[in-house]
Amino acid sequence: MPEKKPPAQSVRQQIRRLLVLVSLTMAGIITVMSVMLIAINRQYAGVLSCANTAADFNQEFKSTLDLEMYNHVIRPRSEHSAEELPMAELDAAEQVLTRLLAETSLPDNRWRVQSMLDMCRNLRMYMTEIANTESYDLRMELLERNIRGETGLTALIEKYMHDFLGDEVRELGRLRGVINQQTTVLIVLSVAAMGALFLAMLLYGMRVSRRISGPMDALSRKAERFGADQFSSAPVETDITELRTLDENFDKMADRIKSLMEKQRQDQQSLHRAELELLQAQINPHFLYNTLDSIVILAESQREEDVVNMVTSLSTFFRNSLNRGEDVISLRAELKQAQSYLEIQQIRYSDILTYSIAVPEEIQDCQVPKLILQPLIENALYHGIKNRRGRGAIEITGREDQGDLLLQVRDNGAGMNPEQLALLRSGVYEEHHSGLGLKNVHQRIRLYCGEPYGLSFESEPGKGTTVTVRLPRAGVAAIRKEEMSR
Repeated sequence: MPEKKPPAQSVRQQIRRLLVLVSLTMAGIITVMSVMLIAINRQYAGVLSCANTAADFNQEFKSTLDLEMYNHVIRPRSEHSAEELPMAELDAAEQVLTRLLAETSLPDNRWRVQSMLDMCRNLRMYMTEIANTESYDLRMELLERNIRGETGLTALIEKYMHDFLGDEVRELGRLRGVINQQTTVLIVLSVAAMGALFLAMLLYGMRVSRRISGPMDALSRKAERFGADQFSSAPVETDITELRTLDENFDKMADRIKSLMEKQRQDQQSLHRAELELLQAQINPHFLYNTLDSIVILAESQREEDVVNMVTSLSTFFRNSLNRGEDVISLRAELKQAQSYLEIQQIRYSDILTYSIAVPEEIQDCQVPKLILQPLIENALYHGIKNRRGRGAIEITGREDQGDLLLQVRDNGAGMNPEQLALLRSGVYEEHHSGLGLKNVHQRIRLYCGEPYGLSFESEPGKGTTVTVRLPRAGVAAIRKEEMSR
């Protein structure tokens, strides 16, 4: 009976299981710690609050009240003597004692606070009695006996407050010891729990690592074989969902790479053919012969200035055509090449040809494939301008359009009817053998820049033809370098 394989599990599921285990353990530890610490901290906070309230009690209460009452006794009596008693100090003491009675949790201290409140009430009564006594000697006797003497109320209040603070401080010390003990216990429990968790994570991690590292090594060896152009290999055995998916898509990627490599070889062959046609177009012997014949005719007619202009334009045309062997040049250089060609043709056909170039300066540094305008101009001249009556015009314009670069060569020549326009588009887009050199331009743009770019046409009989070149605003040079590096 074949061994049943365990169901596939993702790495996320296994990590989630480990996290649940760790989370539950940590939650238990934190809950126990929180309950213990909250209970003891509530007691500690209550005692500390009580001690802080007691600190608000005037530690100079006895000396201050005794001195003020002594000064009151030795002053002459008046009808306002009772109003001059130092009751503010006594009021502040009673407020502090009332707060202490609500805050303290120690039975002895509650008794002490209640006793001190009773003493304050008796003290208020004795102070009023002294204020209402006329005899100096009797006032002094009442002061020594009831207020500031060794058995007076201020001494008793001071002693009770001292005992109160002592008990509260001792309680704080006891609670501090309990907190230290609980903290030690919690630290020991935490260290033990963390150690157990670490051991569990280590064992679980080793198990997961073995289940991942083996298939990963197999995938690595498969990748090495792919690098050596060995695209066929057996599937990797694994129960990890991600690795199984990776292996399946790895095989799909290998199939696509084989297809892309084949397509790349075909594209390179097409590019080489297009470059060869471009080289032949750059050194078009008919154009050179016709231009040289025109120069001879101009020289025989003693039109020296036209001869100089034509020779200069011809030299500029071929110098820009060579351009150190570069296939991608700036739009500025391409426009200069087109202008040289137009200058030559304008001298030859001065009776039928005018031209204009209007391209914004800010886009003339864009990189474009070389020799994309001259074939369009040549097509406009020989199949548009020369087939109409009267003087014709060729206009070259350029602009940006949604991140792309649009160049247009427009003529007011004979134009084309819908059937002729359809044949032209078919020749360019379907790569039939037509298009009068336009196929070469369109194909090179597609090879450099991709499917969205190339040539498009508009034409009407008797109104002329417009050829639009769409190129990326940036990146033609980078695309070309990437193609050449392959």
